[in-house]
Amino acid sequence: MIDYHATRFEDVAEDVDVVLDLVGGETGVRSLRTLRPGGLVIAVPSGVSAELATAAQQAGKRATGILVEPDGAALTTIAALIDAGAVAAEVDEVFPLADTAEAHRRGETGRTRGKLVLRVAED
Repeated sequence: MIDYHATRFEDVAEDVDVVLDLVGGETGVRSLRTLRPGGLVIAVPSGVSAELATAAQQAGKRATGILVEPDGAALTTIAALIDAGAVAAEVDEVFPLADTAEAHRRGETGRTRGKLVLRVAED
């Protein structure tokens, strides 16, 4: 595990086959330093920028994005897995709806370890 508060991941990770970049922005380009020759960065939230594509090509590495489209049958299957307890989200903190602004500020820190939840109504 790499503590990103104390260490830049690209300074300690090396010879990686695939990086799944769920952050976007500059992390895709930074991730290239961790890859073995021919390795792959999969840029999920933002796709492959021109900068990442160029840097990957120059470094002898690859970059691709993923576009997810809604699929009713797949969503039904996922819902069944959730209902069965086979899939669960990690919740960092639950906020009452009145504290929406605070929840938003917390989310902007980029330092949550799970989802932030707004409680709309009491059960």
